[in-house]
Amino acid sequence: MTRIPGWMLWGCLVVLVWAGLAQGKEEIGAAPVIEVDVPTYHFDQVSEGEVVKHDFRVFNRGASPLEIKRVKPG
Repeated sequence: MTRIPGWMLWGCLVVLVWAGLAQGKEEIGAAPVIEVDVPTYHFDQVSEGEVVKHDFRVFNRGASPLEIKRVKPG
């Protein structure tokens, strides 16, 4: 039986870990990245029953489609 030197095992381990990290970075880069121009908005005093409205500008800075599935008011 041939014995494998320790430095060779460590070298293989380093290459495998490095390859896994490189693949993980590619997957993260492909993820959607949400960016909201102004994430909060405070209305002035509002009378009961008054309808208030505000538009938020939402951008996807990532490489995959961004799906907004649920929005909850604060």
